Amino acid sequence: MYLKSLTIKGFKSFAQPTTFAFEPGVTCIVGPNGSGKSNVVDALAWVMGEQGAKTLRGGKMEDVIFAGTSTRGPLGRAQVLLTIDNSDGLLPIEYSEVTIARTLFRNGGSEYAINGENCRLLDVQELLSDTGLGREMHVIVGQGQLDKVLHATPEDRRGFIEEAAGILKHRRRKEKTLRKLDAMQTNLTRLSDLAGEIRRQLKPLGRQAEVARKAQSVAAVFRDAKARILADDVVRLRRELHDHQEVEAGRKSERIVLTERLDQTRVRQQHVEQSMVGDDVDRARTVVHRLESVQERLRGLSSLANQRLMFLAQQAEAPQQGPTVTQEQVAGVRAEADRLAARADEMQGGSATTARAVQDARAALDALDERIAAQAALVSQHDLEAQRLTSAVDVARSKRGSAVADRERRERALAEAGERAERAAAALAELGVDPSEGVDETALAQTLEQARAELERAQTTRDEQRDRLHALERERDALDARVTALGMSIEVRDGSQALIDAGRAGIVGRLADSLTVSPGFEAAIATALEGLADAVLADDRGAALDAVDHARAADLGRIDVVVADAASVPAALPETLPAGVRRATDLVQGPPALASILRDTLVAETDDLDLEAVLTAAPHVTVVTRSGDLVRAVRVTGGGERVTSRIELVAERDDAVTRRDTIATDAEDAATGLQAARRAVEDARRRADEADAASRAYTRAKAEYDRTSASTRAKAENAAAEVERLRAALAETDGAVETAEAVLAEAESAYRAFTDQERPVVDASERPALQDALEAARAAEVEQRIQVETVRERVRAERNRAEQLDRQLEAERAAAEEAARLAVIRRGQIRTAEAVLDDLPGVLGAVDRSLAEARVQLATEEAERSKRNTELQTIRNEERELRDRLQTITDGVHSLEMEIYEKKLHVSGVLDRAQSELGLSEAVLVAEYGPHVPVPVDVLVDPRVRARKHREAERAAAAAAAEAAGVTEPEEAAAEAGPDTDDVALVDAESTLPGGPALPEFDTTDEIDPADVETVPYVRAEQERRLKAAERDLGQLGKVNPLALEEFQALEQRHAFLAEQLEDLQKTRTDLLTIIDELDTKMQTIFESAFNDTKEAFDVIFPILFPGGSGSINLTDPTDLLGTGIDVQVKPAGKKIDRLTLLSGGERSLAAVALLVAIFTARPSPFYIMDEVEAALDDANLGRLLTVFERLRESSQLIVITHQKRTMEIADALYGVSMRQDGVSAVVGQRVQKREPADAVA
Repeated sequence: MYLKSLTIKGFKSFAQPTTFAFEPGVTCIVGPNGSGKSNVVDALAWVMGEQGAKTLRGGKMEDVIFAGTSTRGPLGRAQVLLTIDNSDGLLPIEYSEVTIARTLFRNGGSEYAINGENCRLLDVQELLSDTGLGREMHVIVGQGQLDKVLHATPEDRRGFIEEAAGILKHRRRKEKTLRKLDAMQTNLTRLSDLAGEIRRQLKPLGRQAEVARKAQSVAAVFRDAKARILADDVVRLRRELHDHQEVEAGRKSERIVLTERLDQTRVRQQHVEQSMVGDDVDRARTVVHRLESVQERLRGLSSLANQRLMFLAQQAEAPQQGPTVTQEQVAGVRAEADRLAARADEMQGGSATTARAVQDARAALDALDERIAAQAALVSQHDLEAQRLTSAVDVARSKRGSAVADRERRERALAEAGERAERAAAALAELGVDPSEGVDETALAQTLEQARAELERAQTTRDEQRDRLHALERERDALDARVTALGMSIEVRDGSQALIDAGRAGIVGRLADSLTVSPGFEAAIATALEGLADAVLADDRGAALDAVDHARAADLGRIDVVVADAASVPAALPETLPAGVRRATDLVQGPPALASILRDTLVAETDDLDLEAVLTAAPHVTVVTRSGDLVRAVRVTGGGERVTSRIELVAERDDAVTRRDTIATDAEDAATGLQAARRAVEDARRRADEADAASRAYTRAKAEYDRTSASTRAKAENAAAEVERLRAALAETDGAVETAEAVLAEAESAYRAFTDQERPVVDASERPALQDALEAARAAEVEQRIQVETVRERVRAERNRAEQLDRQLEAERAAAEEAARLAVIRRGQIRTAEAVLDDLPGVLGAVDRSLAEARVQLATEEAERSKRNTELQTIRNEERELRDRLQTITDGVHSLEMEIYEKKLHVSGVLDRAQSELGLSEAVLVAEYGPHVPVPVDVLVDPRVRARKHREAERAAAAAAAEAAGVTEPEEAAAEAGPDTDDVALVDAESTLPGGPALPEFDTTDEIDPADVETVPYVRAEQERRLKAAERDLGQLGKVNPLALEEFQALEQRHAFLAEQLEDLQKTRTDLLTIIDELDTKMQTIFESAFNDTKEAFDVIFPILFPGGSGSINLTDPTDLLGTGIDVQVKPAGKKIDRLTLLSGGERSLAAVALLVAIFTARPSPFYIMDEVEAALDDANLGRLLTVFERLRESSQLIVITHQKRTMEIADALYGVSMRQDGVSAVVGQRVQKREPADAVA
């Protein structure tokens, strides 16, 4: 594979379509600076996908389009077509010839094409990346890029090797995939959270669906009982409302009488108050205040007049300032200014005369300077020719010296190369012992393997301890939640709890809280106590009766109260009990009354005991089983599910607390074990790291020996080859010395012939006199101008002074007039002040007399007002008494009205409840559910019983189906659900997925035959008990969601869908991560191989470019092959350099070339492009570089931009690029015919 042709249209300086036809081997592109040679390199990089405008030496991508010149307009697009010969099939495309095209329009549009078919940039990059041509473009070495390669970061150098090895594409894909996976993780987490949330919702929603079914049966009983109680409330409230209305009518009549008496008293009060309106006391007090104010103002006026008179007298005595400027002074200043202006006009005529003298002197001097310049031109021409001939002699001498020095240098180099060859041979002979000798690699590997096995076992132990700790913590949290839930279940808010919360004297608490039951017998004791398990415990009978009265008054419903100190009734049990039964009193501890309650109760220790024999021996006793069945001679209670009693809940809570504390202790022990396991892991990891470090140290020593051995052998071979090459070069140098001496002799002969000619002379003797005359004329002109300007400045100063004096004279006149006006005003103000002081004493005397009379009148009026106030107070007291009596009666009426209003609100509330909750009007409610309507009591038609029977039939059918299918028995599932479900089947979220068992369906709307219904008279207490029982059933069911079934089915389907999608996403993510891990492993292997090959190639290439020097490339972190960088170390012969920046320009270029050529050699690419990489090299180093180029051309195509003749000599084809007059690059090409060695000798 090689580049076959490059066609450029409108790209940079190539305005005309230009085609370069390349051949395998070396193609050189030459031309002067600025002709557009590097634009060919830019075109190659651009067509292969380069996206950086700065890399293309532009500011923006539009800069690559031909911008036009002074004679040629700009173009609208740039297009480059690159044709690649793919006959070897290296490109992954089924064409023997591939043409890549890229077009850029000035409006920003861009197009890519492969063999004429439009494609994406990614398609081009993917096509080329398989051949080691990635976006890093390491195969293109442009101007100034050698330093960038050498001074690049270790990670950037790694990118060159990755691109050459073809793994950079995979790394970019991996990074892109990881970014997408990271972005997808957020959505995956949200989806997992959503699925988990739905899964958590399924179980309670399943319960709600089953509860909704049971609620249908309980709601019928609840509705009937509630309707009867509401009807009773309506009848009672209507009766109480009638009684209150009669009392209200009597009190309203009494209120009317008191209102009339109060009105009469208020009329009298108004008469007295009206007589006090307009009282003279206020008027007299107002007169006194006004006279006092006038007195104060007159006294202040007297003080002000005295002060004003003193101030005006002081101003009248102040001296007046006289005028300082006269009219005569102003006139004198103006006359002086006129005299100076006339003198300035006279002096201006003299200035014109001096200016003409300066012009004449300058003209004479300019004519002389022209004659001198002509003579100097002849002298300069003579000197330039002498300088040229001298320079030619110096250049010839320099070339001869360079040739001689080159010969001497090559002689020295030949001697040094011989010494290096001897030293290399000696170093090869003195090579050290192989580190692998005497080392048991198997033992090292076994030690490492054992350490890793111990680490794995320690990690397994740590994981087990952590899992055990997490399991204990989860169990502890579950028990903690159970304790909390049982505590909430125990705290039932009913009438008994309200009585306990009321804090009545003698009430101890609930009976169940004061009992201690033997473990395992909680259900039996709860059954034996029957309804008393939740009863209230009182100290004595009086407290119990008081509690009942309080419950009745507070409408708390019916309650059970057990008297704690009740006398114990002797037991009626036989002395000897049958085997397998125990006295109930022996299994429980509590208050004395407990012995009386359980005196006839026995407890069967096993459920399979023959209870018939026990009852035959003692017919009057009650036998309860551990599972909660109750057996008497005439009554047996038991069966399936049962409501968990408070005693059992308390026992379960205490047991859960004990288990929680035990598990908490175990969790602490597990945490301690986990810490120990973690320490063991750290110790094992340390030992594994030590074994791994020992293994790596051996591996590095072995690799270093192998590298040193290979490097030493390569140096010996290179040194021998260098000796032979220098011997051949030394023979060539002798001819160059002879040529240089001939050129020097010819240049010296030309210089001697020129020096025999006479040098022209420049005559400037007259110029100093003319220069002095010009300077004298200029000085006279300047002096005359200074004098004229000085006089004119004095004129301006005198005129400004005259104007200033005029303004000052005018200001003094205005000040004198203002002073005269102010004196007249002061005299008038003095007269006014004196008149005021003369009149004030008389006015003040009259005001004082009037003030005394007004104060006497005020005292008289105040005495009269006090008398009227006493009479008004008496009337007000009488009015207050009547008002208080009326207020009392009014408050009573208002209270009755509020009670009536409240009764009406209560009635309205009851009716609203009946209407909203039951849909019954008042007439229908009272007519069908009033106290006069009998109550049905036949339990055979109770909807709850029919619902339970229906569920039992459904369960039996489900059990038969499950047994036939071989699945778990329903009884086991029911047992796992717990004893507190009360006919509610708990639906686990997992069992509700598609394919799980469907929820049972039943119907409670069967028709009831009226003949089967038995009725009894209405008793409110019984109906309240019935309502509370229904409420309790509904309360145990919890909140009922009527739409739960539909919601459950919809949520179930959604969960199944999300679970399936989540599983697919997680599987896809796992597959991608697995592929990425495999890709990482493969990339590590490929990179390690590529780096090792590059390192070996560098060890071979470096001695060629740096004879006698040392250099190496190493990994910055050998333990991380995916992230390590590459460090370059270079030390030329005879130099001790630790930093690459200390290398010379040529050495830096050679070091960078050595690294690149090592990469090219290790992982060859089809072609390489070099843009003036040898510009900083001398002839010797250029020869070494060309040797490397000769090696590269064997496997790759080289396109070289150069100015060096020796580089052109190795080319198979030459292209010359020049810049035409119109600013467009032109190209001419020539295939080079290689001469045979015989021809060359001839």
